[in-house]
Amino acid sequence: MARIPASCRPGFQGRYMVRPGDTMFLIARFFRTRLEALTVNNPHITDPNVIFPGDVLCVPGLVPFPCCIMLWPRVTVPVGTDASAFVHTPSTGGEAVTVAATLPPPATFGNYNIYLATVIIPEIQGGPRDVLFATPEDPPTYATTIDIPTAARLTPDSRVIIQPFREGEGISGPVIMEGSLRNCR
Repeated sequence: MARIPASCRPGFQGRYMVRPGDTMFLIARFFRTRLEALTVNNPHITDPNVIFPGDVLCVPGLVPFPCCIMLWPRVTVPVGTDASAFVHTPSTGGEAVTVAATLPPPATFGNYNIYLATVIIPEIQGGPRDVLFATPEDPPTYATTIDIPTAARLTPDSRVIIQPFREGEGISGPVIMEGSLRNCR
């Protein structure tokens, strides 16, 4: 008799029906999710080493990529300010987010001297982040690539933000640009 979950958590990619020859490991790899995440979110499968054709699994939501999203202003910004994030697989494997933005100087928003881009992943406190580096042209394009730690996975609930930062003092300014990976299609 097939084992079917009563429901799947919000933010899940959907359900998957086990086919002959499937293993939890192969299914996790196919959906680019951790095996632990797949097993923990399917408590109706009491032994993850034993699955049968017809069993139904809740698949943790993932972001289809490569994809590109726009980041939108969260505060009043000068005309010409825009930003985007490109979600992709870097040459080293895994997941990465490249952020590019046309921004005014960080001091526009207060006593700040750099910009930080952060990928907010619900399971990780704070999320990975990096400094946005400016190109020499005027106005500059600020850009960085953030490698996502292998222990984490981007989900539709993940967000990308840009905020000014006071280097040396560790003081963050307001979120000025933000985009949701829910917009990856």
